[in-house]
Amino acid sequence: MSDSFFIKNKTAIIVTALAVSSAVGAYWFYNQLQSTTTSSTSKDLGGDSTTTGSSSSKKNKKKKKSKNSSSPDPEASSAGNNHKKSPKYPVNSKGLPEITSDVVKKLSEQEKEEWAVQLKEDGNTEFKNKKYENAIAYYTAALQLKKDPIYYSNRSACYAALDDHENVIKDTTEAIKMKPDYTKCILRRATSYETLERFEDAMFDLTALTIYGGFSNKSVEQILERVLRKHSIKIVNQKEKTYQLPSAATIGSFFGAFADEPHLDGADENSQGGGKFLYDAIVKIKGNTKEGYDEADTLINQAVSALEGDESKKELYAVALEYASAFHFLKNDPSTAADVINKSISIQPRARSYVFRALINADKSSYDEALNDFKLAQNLDPNSPDIFYHLGQLHYLTGDLTNAEINFQKAKSLHPDNVYAYIQLACITYKNGHRDLADEKFTEAKLKFPTSPEIPNYYGEILADKGDVEGALRQFDISARLQEKLDRFSVGALPLINKATVISRESLERIGEAETLLTKACALDPKSELARISLAQIKLQKDEVDDAIVLFEESCDLARSIEEKVQAISFAEATKMQKRIKNDPVLTRKIAELMGQSGVL
Repeated sequence: MSDSFFIKNKTAIIVTALAVSSAVGAYWFYNQLQSTTTSSTSKDLGGDSTTTGSSSSKKNKKKKKSKNSSSPDPEASSAGNNHKKSPKYPVNSKGLPEITSDVVKKLSEQEKEEWAVQLKEDGNTEFKNKKYENAIAYYTAALQLKKDPIYYSNRSACYAALDDHENVIKDTTEAIKMKPDYTKCILRRATSYETLERFEDAMFDLTALTIYGGFSNKSVEQILERVLRKHSIKIVNQKEKTYQLPSAATIGSFFGAFADEPHLDGADENSQGGGKFLYDAIVKIKGNTKEGYDEADTLINQAVSALEGDESKKELYAVALEYASAFHFLKNDPSTAADVINKSISIQPRARSYVFRALINADKSSYDEALNDFKLAQNLDPNSPDIFYHLGQLHYLTGDLTNAEINFQKAKSLHPDNVYAYIQLACITYKNGHRDLADEKFTEAKLKFPTSPEIPNYYGEILADKGDVEGALRQFDISARLQEKLDRFSVGALPLINKATVISRESLERIGEAETLLTKACALDPKSELARISLAQIKLQKDEVDDAIVLFEESCDLARSIEEKVQAISFAEATKMQKRIKNDPVLTRKIAELMGQSGVL
């Protein structure tokens, strides 16, 4: 339900650096310009087009690029051939220009101009002949006579062809100082920054290109998105890896889809040692509370330690290992989870242990291995509801709704108290286009589980997708009230998050209400990364940028998967870039100019 504008348009966070009073106005401006603004084209002094938009000239499209894809040929020589004129300037024994300070002092301004132009043209000829070192000598000599952004640009193109990116950056920077909207140099510098993994600087230049292009340059935005992703992945990879349990709602939905653990001999309230630890852990899991899951994790580890090596209790040891594997899996440590579940299976396999392993395999997209595990589970217990529910989940996630429905029906018949099977069947019915029948299935589920917060929450999501906003909000309210009355965690903060997402998407005037809901959601479920990333988006809309950055970074730390972490940190880094753009007076003036042209200001 967090499919807001921000989720789908990460680079928009960057390119709409604010020149108006609030982020809301900037985002409106961005959307308007997508359909109204055409790309801008400027001309270099030497006559070669510098294009930031999508309407590059045919001549430029046909040009052969140098090694650096963002380094076009330097400005064309007016002579239009590959031969140099007889030089007016002195040369050394190698035929290269030799311009000393004494020589420069003796020249008139007109002579300096004439010599500089010829040096540039001769440098262009050398560049075309791929004699980049020679071309550098000519452009350097030209710069001794006249500081011109084109000469810096052309020399930077030579350095780009030689993969000398530090000097590319130096020369393009000088050119941009003299001509801030020199888009060819901005793009060339961005490419070198990216090559050197100076991603933040590359993002700044690419954002500038987007602004100078009137926010309509899709190709540059795609590059910006790529660099933002590289930058975010680098940050995530540099973070110290920690393994922690996710939101209690996530853990609850994981264990809640399994049938109750049958009685285990040697593991009851009157047991001692490892058996008692295991029994207490299972009780805590069934209790479905935030604190209980942390306690269960500790108890399971104590059970494993106490039962290890006790041949008389090896079956209990295998079960303890099953649960230990599940907790490792929930902490996003699939490698350890796989090792532990394999050890459990080698001691005493159960159908559930194969189901756990199937989930681990499915999580890493090893679907054939997962399907084989489900078969092994059926060989042990063909009537285990756990098999069919999670097999249904696998088919659902891979888009095979027919087989998903068959397995959920079987799971429902074998385990009538599994509320998730009812919900999944209703969702499949909706996905298959049978909206009225889906409503009936949700009604059936409500009658079966009248106090379940899960059903109105997911029904609300369906109604929101149908466009029934008021109906969706009513269901989210019902779900939240039911959750408050329960002594277990269930859906936790999810209905609050869903309601906030819907109202903020439908009306900017209700942003304050959405913020209140999401603040409450963060307090209710401190480990919910979704609550934080959703609140961060609201903060961004309210131009509370620093608060948004903190929330995005917290969401990254809480996220389970690498992809979720990358997405969260990309929002944080994009927001930081927005701040940097806002602090640049040249770009801020350009944005204000564009807004004025569009009638926003």
